[in-house]
Amino acid sequence: MALASSLCAQSLFDLAPDDGETESLPLSYTAGVNFGYDDNPTPLLGNDDESFYGQAYVGASFLSNSPQTTTNFGAQLGVIHYFDNLDAAGQDVDDTAFTASLYLNWTHRVSERLRFVSRNFAAYELEPDYSTGFQAQRQIGNYFRWSTDNAVGYRWSDRLATYTGIRLDGITFDEFDNGDRTTVTYYNDFRYQVSDRTVATLTYRYSDVSADGAVTDSTNQFILAGLEHRFNQRSTGVIRAGVQLRDVDGGDSSSNPYVEGSFRTAINTQLSLRSYVRYGVEDFQRNVFDPNTGFNSIYSNTDTLRIGFTADYSVSQDLTLTGGINYAALDYNDLQAGGGASSVDEELLNVFIGVNLQVTDNIAVNARYNFEDLTSDAGRDYDRNRFSVGASTRF
Repeated sequence: MALASSLCAQSLFDLAPDDGETESLPLSYTAGVNFGYDDNPTPLLGNDDESFYGQAYVGASFLSNSPQTTTNFGAQLGVIHYFDNLDAAGQDVDDTAFTASLYLNWTHRVSERLRFVSRNFAAYELEPDYSTGFQAQRQIGNYFRWSTDNAVGYRWSDRLATYTGIRLDGITFDEFDNGDRTTVTYYNDFRYQVSDRTVATLTYRYSDVSADGAVTDSTNQFILAGLEHRFNQRSTGVIRAGVQLRDVDGGDSSSNPYVEGSFRTAINTQLSLRSYVRYGVEDFQRNVFDPNTGFNSIYSNTDTLRIGFTADYSVSQDLTLTGGINYAALDYNDLQAGGGASSVDEELLNVFIGVNLQVTDNIAVNARYNFEDLTSDAGRDYDRNRFSVGASTRF
């Protein structure tokens, strides 16, 4: 178990992803269409646009697993079209957006002691993925997010192992000024197997963040202690806590508490749950545009709490219900530039429910409702409702 997982997660739900798949899956393809209604597609600038929309996508996935090497691949291309004209601050907004995503995960076990792990991801998206912690609100236009995480794991004894690696990630926005970030993170994770079910961890990370435009660069060091525990065959929990040492160019140095955790369980054959929590200072959201004053304020630190969970319930072999909540509380503080308030507090709530019905072996129909609510000291309050129905096939 000391080498069963690594610090290469793409989602806060998977702080220690398990790469121990036992069965290969052949190359398979998916395709789908959705039609829906969005009552606030451009929310941050106080608009009241509403529109019906259509969405289509195609994708492919593949998993190859041998005693020595595991390769997992997936890709998807899509398009979203709003049938009504959209505008933001009096300017037309493209009513058609293209999306794409790609992931490639690779694990090679050189021996029982040595392994190499590579996890890679890229996505060109319209809606934020709150479980990754990169965004806090729906922006205007698409954004490109990418990550490559490469590590070497070595088991020094029956109980002690290490993961040492480097992760590069970045985010670029089409329409959001001063939002681009590129980060390089070096890390080392000591892992000690306390028992058959528990691994104690001691982690050091050093991150160098390059920011866009008027936002200054920063560095972060994380010193964390944690536990990874398998409660039973269906339940696993991860918790890490410690200190984040932060230095911002043109700003103040600070030390801050940092916590991250995740938990997943299958309560029975019908109900499964996943959850995450993270508290720390984020670099992804450091500038706030106030539509009432026109000020674009830049802050040194954004103290952020993120909490989320999802649940899946199989009513029958063909009918599945799903739902979840993502919550983010952001405290922008230490004003660096701009004419805004010395600090700004924002809270975002995202709630969704859905149903999926397997009509045949290859065809499923689905319906989904999504609600977002943002409360902000900077006059960016909005709420948003989305409904959709659709069908998909896998072959």
